[in-house]
Amino acid sequence: MNSLLKQRIFLILCALLHNWPVFAQSPRQTITLKEGLHLAFARNETVLIAQENLSKSQQQVREAAADAFPQVSTSLQYTRNWLLPTFIFDTPQGQQRVSVGAHNQVIGNIGIRQPIYSGGKTFAALHIARLFRKYSQESVRSAHQQVHADVETTFYDLLLAEELVRVTQLALERAQANLNRVQKLHQAGRVSEYDVLRAQVQVAELRPDSIQAENNVALTALAFKNLVGLTPETPIKTTGEFRAQSSVKDSSSSQLVSLSLKFRPEILQQRLEVQMRQKAQVVSQAGSRPSLDLLVNGQWEAQKNDFNFSSGDFNQSWFSGLTLSVPVFDGFRTGAKVAQSRADLRRAELIHQQIERSIHLSVLQAQQQCQEAQLRKNAQVQTVDLARRGLSIAESRYANGVGTQLEMIDAQLSLQRAEADLAIAQRDLAVALVLLEYRVGILGEDLTSTQQEKP
Repeated sequence: MNSLLKQRIFLILCALLHNWPVFAQSPRQTITLKEGLHLAFARNETVLIAQENLSKSQQQVREAAADAFPQVSTSLQYTRNWLLPTFIFDTPQGQQRVSVGAHNQVIGNIGIRQPIYSGGKTFAALHIARLFRKYSQESVRSAHQQVHADVETTFYDLLLAEELVRVTQLALERAQANLNRVQKLHQAGRVSEYDVLRAQVQVAELRPDSIQAENNVALTALAFKNLVGLTPETPIKTTGEFRAQSSVKDSSSSQLVSLSLKFRPEILQQRLEVQMRQKAQVVSQAGSRPSLDLLVNGQWEAQKNDFNFSSGDFNQSWFSGLTLSVPVFDGFRTGAKVAQSRADLRRAELIHQQIERSIHLSVLQAQQQCQEAQLRKNAQVQTVDLARRGLSIAESRYANGVGTQLEMIDAQLSLQRAEADLAIAQRDLAVALVLLEYRVGILGEDLTSTQQEKP
């Protein structure tokens, strides 16, 4: 008996060690849509790249402003004269040789250059840099909205996959309950063996659907974890519901188009592009205009044959002046640059028109998709209610011996299909609302505060 107890304890320990990785797994991390968006904004590479471009544009503003500030440079030069220059003079006493300089020479220099006028080039370049900073800010907004749309859409896809698992499991449970009922009726001699076989076939057909639905959840979860920056091995459990409302859902077509032209990052970027091209034309024209600079220069010089320098050995010299540079002929280079700038400006204006027309179309399409999804959802709610009533009637008829097994199976399949279609309609409406806000340009933003910020 004692030996048998030891064997049982040993087998239990082996089983625990074998399944230890399962027991050691961390619990599932519950993630809401808000938490998923927070993770994506902190880890998604698209957002991080846009933020780095914004940081770069801020430094470009400083670089452009540097041309308006004084430019100060210093230099220190040491020269060793191995053979000094010698001059020969004829004198009454004969030719005289005179060496000039010293073997060691040290020259220190400081120069200050202050641009006074550069043909408008400096301030135009500074304006371009500031416009590009705003352009980069809109790029960050665009990246945020794109990632937001992807994460929220995938989140609803995951909710749909989980809802379809629930629908499939309910259908399997109803089919199993129906099989149990038919088996009891068969034992009582009220139904034939064929009815039992048909109920068994229905249960067998639903089991592969349940397996496929669970696999779809796993695949969709992988896509969601990839978007929010989680490893594929991280166990997660989503919690939330399909959205059914939007701040612009009930707006008219003209209001939606007006909002999109005011807030859509692409159109704002293109407007900034047009302004930058206008300033680039000023920069090109500056090549044919004069420039004026103020120069200040100071020099310290000392010469000695030995290397024993002191402060008294240095002689100072200072001068200041104005430098006026007037372009006369540059081989038509400036004219070619100005012509190119005009072509770039016209191209930017045409692209602006093209984007404006494209946004108009995309907003109207998104609004139409929202209306269609809302109507389908409303219709599916009614369909599910009718299918449940139909199943209740079919079960009652079959229990009383009036209906047939086929009627009940058809009623169960109709309810399963109606519940699945309702889940799909809810997902489609939620995604359509996300797409509408994305194409208007306000996805993830407070419309009231955004209106106050935008000109």
